[in-house]
Amino acid sequence: MTVKFFAYLRDPDYAGCREITWPGCADVLQLGRELSTRFGQKFHDEFFAEGETELGERVIVMVNGRRVEFLSGIHTPLRDADLIQIFPVVAGG
Repeated sequence: MTVKFFAYLRDPDYAGCREITWPGCADVLQLGRELSTRFGQKFHDEFFAEGETELGERVIVMVNGRRVEFLSGIHTPLRDADLIQIFPVVAGG
């Protein structure tokens, strides 16, 4: 699957890249755990709410252009051909 990162999540303190190809994961939860292992605690804390039972408040995850909140949330199943987009929640005007 392809995982794309946006805004400050591309910074070296987080993912440190714009895009990666990632081996298959069963669901968004597993992907988040594996990405956190690779990218570290700061990424983990942005991706997950405490306890890893749901996404953090400062992140939006999309699978093939659809927000996971409108699918099966953190348990949204993933396939090898999926495009995963991870955005930070940003505000501005």
